[in-house]
Amino acid sequence: MPHADMALARLYQPRIRDYAARVRRDKRLENPDVTVTCRSPVCGSLITLDLVIHDGTLAEIGWKGRACTLGMASLGIVTRAGIGQTESQIAEAGRRLSDLLKGENQDFSQAWAELSVFCAAREFPTRFGSIELPFDTIAQGYAKVL
Repeated sequence: MPHADMALARLYQPRIRDYAARVRRDKRLENPDVTVTCRSPVCGSLITLDLVIHDGTLAEIGWKGRACTLGMASLGIVTRAGIGQTESQIAEAGRRLSDLLKGENQDFSQAWAELSVFCAAREFPTRFGSIELPFDTIAQGYAKVL
């Protein structure tokens, strides 16, 4: 199997598809504190998040995702790991993810350990924006609420 094919097989491993399946159906919130929509300029992935934030902590998250498999997988991880996390904890996980994608080894906290699956995306920089999109969207949500 050629290197490019092997890299793609690693990238779209079953765990990635499983994480994406978590958020395949939209789950919107009726009374969010803020709703934010972000688009990745490179691939066009689009995510809308409804956020409920109590005392700086993400209490509830709703979503509508129209993203590639990688963006949806990241969203699938964030919708579980982000609940109960503060703005700084979520931002730190996003920074660590960005560093991981750039080739740096990362030790994620237990809540964010699933993000390590994205080390397979290092060879595909055009996918980074979609993978980081849920973190960018949450950051914009916090900026509007606080």
